[in-house]
Amino acid sequence: MRAILIDDIPAHLEILEQELNQVSEVQVVGRFTDARKALEFAGDHPVELAFLDINMPEINGIILGRELQKIMPEIALIYVTGYKEYAYDAFQLNASAYILKPFHHGDILNAIERARRFAGYPAKRQIYIRTFGRFEVFLDGKPVSFKSKRAKELMALLVKYNGSIVTTEIMLTELWEEHQNTDANRSLCRKTMQRLRENLEEAGISDIMLVYKHGRSIDKSKVECDFFQYLEGKEPGISSFHGEFMSDYSWAETTLGYLMERAAIRK
Repeated sequence: MRAILIDDIPAHLEILEQELNQVSEVQVVGRFTDARKALEFAGDHPVELAFLDINMPEINGIILGRELQKIMPEIALIYVTGYKEYAYDAFQLNASAYILKPFHHGDILNAIERARRFAGYPAKRQIYIRTFGRFEVFLDGKPVSFKSKRAKELMALLVKYNGSIVTTEIMLTELWEEHQNTDANRSLCRKTMQRLRENLEEAGISDIMLVYKHGRSIDKSKVECDFFQYLEGKEPGISSFHGEFMSDYSWAETTLGYLMERAAIRK
């Protein structure tokens, strides 16, 4: 779970991050003494979990939690504070946990477990993406069914970009080759992104797609993929490549050429 930490006292942030570094499922992606900078960061980066202090200058932790929920309605809030009298206000926001300072490591673990339940995290499932040949996404060995061909193609495009953000402009250029940057095409693009999100939610794997204001990307840490393995020089990706890459999509031909060049060098 990607987490941000907000406390106006740097030493408290340091202690909290040291505790979280011992929890493998939590990745601290930002720490802030300024609540406004935390909000700016949350607007541009996917965040699933926020650890907040209560008593801070300019914006207190309760107001900050409410503002974070406006940006990301599904974010889990964990309050870490020395003020027990704000617990009611925190739980009115559906906070996952309210930890009083000084805390113990067990308090952090319990809070994270409650946050996982709040977020509805399913048991870890095996997701494999095949790109060599025809593109397919497999969940526990079975192909995922997509609502539309275009939604599946967008998923393939995210994989092609290898974890980089795919902006709306890139989607229009790649998926609508005539690239008529019209309101109609932008509307189709937004609908395609929505259909893909619905598809992944129905399959219970929505966390493999990271959502940004200006685009989408794939979370490479959540999937196994022959293409990613090949680029990293790992098996079975290397031995799986036989001169085909996402053969259903013409925009994949450039990447196929690059893969062929790498294969020739390996020989």
